[in-house]
Amino acid sequence: MTSAPAAAPDLTRQPPAPRGHRGSSALRGRPAVSLIAEGLTAVAAALLMTAAASTVELNPMMRIGQVSGLAALQLRLLLLLGVVLVACAWLMRRRPLAPVRYAAAAISGLASGVTAAGVSLALRDTTWPLGGQNGDAGNLQAWANALMEGKSLDGGYPPVYPHLIAWTAEYLTDGQTAHALKLVGLLFVALLGPAAYLAWRLLLPPLWALGIGVTAALPMMQPYKPYTNIVLVAFVPVLAKLIQTVQRSPRLPRRKAAVTGGVLGLLLGLMFIVYSGWFVWSAAGAVVLTAVVLVRLRRTAGTGGLVAAGYTLGAATAGFLAVAGLSLYRLLSSAGATVDRYCYFDTYTEPTYFAMWRDDLPGTDALSTWPLPGELGGVGVFTILLLVGLGIALTLGIDRASVLVPAACAASALLMRYWYASHMESNQAVMLYPRTSAQLLHCLLLLTGLACFLVARRNADAGAALGVVRLSRRPGPRAVAVGSLCALGLLFGMAGSATADKFMPKQDGGTGALAWTAQVTADYNGHCSAYAPGGTCKQPGDPATVGVPEPDLGVLTCSHLGPFPNARRP
Repeated sequence: MTSAPAAAPDLTRQPPAPRGHRGSSALRGRPAVSLIAEGLTAVAAALLMTAAASTVELNPMMRIGQVSGLAALQLRLLLLLGVVLVACAWLMRRRPLAPVRYAAAAISGLASGVTAAGVSLALRDTTWPLGGQNGDAGNLQAWANALMEGKSLDGGYPPVYPHLIAWTAEYLTDGQTAHALKLVGLLFVALLGPAAYLAWRLLLPPLWALGIGVTAALPMMQPYKPYTNIVLVAFVPVLAKLIQTVQRSPRLPRRKAAVTGGVLGLLLGLMFIVYSGWFVWSAAGAVVLTAVVLVRLRRTAGTGGLVAAGYTLGAATAGFLAVAGLSLYRLLSSAGATVDRYCYFDTYTEPTYFAMWRDDLPGTDALSTWPLPGELGGVGVFTILLLVGLGIALTLGIDRASVLVPAACAASALLMRYWYASHMESNQAVMLYPRTSAQLLHCLLLLTGLACFLVARRNADAGAALGVVRLSRRPGPRAVAVGSLCALGLLFGMAGSATADKFMPKQDGGTGALAWTAQVTADYNGHCSAYAPGGTCKQPGDPATVGVPEPDLGVLTCSHLGPFPNARRP
């Protein structure tokens, strides 16, 4: 048999792990400073793309201006993407692997930076955030103002975001919490891509972390309340890393296992005090999965395996409680007294549908066609592909934490979704259950991406084991990197533009009304946007501006829930 030519470096794989440390991890086999450098690269790219909006001229209140502005952002994105690709290809001539890490990190930043830039265009020349002083934006401003006056927050709500708004207002925006909310919101939108990429780098090589983590985060871009979904995209992989560490704890030095568990617990605690909703939806699945892992460790590694796992879990619990213990106590204390009756747009939607999440403000055009008709017994092809991905991922990765955790989180959210929806009429409460649509969609997208990853790995390993001779030359590392990064960069740019377009100012009863309200409302210093129709603005608190973002949903009201008022929380 003719021997095959020497294989080019596989950019989808991590460098070989030390003995006794099998699997892939961003922190294994090289200093942690490398991951920190990737993070700095991602954040810098996100901020650079966001700042590029300042070089675009447009009238955001005119449709032709909105289209021109979005196109101008795409030109700047293409320029930055070209620079990243050329630099990556040139640097790979000497170091075939390292440049890919930083190129992937940069593109993760550009992915969400383009959305932040688009929202910045929509809010040009106004200090108001999306929504102005109304709805959740108004509640957050009120909370931040209360903090600045020395008052305390609602104990059941995570404290970080309101405190961050208050701090920004106090030190950067001359006490204007509305302006502070706008700036902090743009920052969180820009950081969604880097957060997803860096969290998945704990488990996957660069190209796969970019392709799986950031792609699954695309539907999670929510410029109105960006702090919620940035927690979701980071929470799942960090929890998966913790479960993976527990699985491997019998083979790790106890000190290393404890330190790793403690650091991951701290990260989870920090996410909890930013937004705790995803922890609530995932709690049942996480508990059951942890119990299953411990039972398997007891069978495979004996009592010593359980002791080692105990060190990891104990350190993780201590780290989590050190950051989030007080918030967790307040959340549990208020659980019985907090009843949410806010009706989402999709409260009336058939409960198994989750394939598209359209926030609270879908626009009047969606009311008569929601959910979208499905081709197979009412189920759409996209949902079927997600379920196929779920099946393949569980088949090939049933022992992998990266697969088990998204599956457990999805199962937990689905169970709680049906529970609350089935009791909605009898309990006279919605209890936020439509938000599980976002978690279900995100987790199944992750599992579909992981299915592709596992199939690719399985085929590569099978070919190597059989000594398969390829008739055509295997693609070189530069071709793999440039091709993958180019395709993903264009995908992210298109998705970012489409997301930003939904928030361009318009009076459509949808998300565009949020920016329209900001543009037509004068700030508390009397400044009126130069783009306000007729050059005049409503004053803050004017009844004509209050409630503008809330669409008229006709029969979609909470009247069927009896005399109870709607309770809306950010």
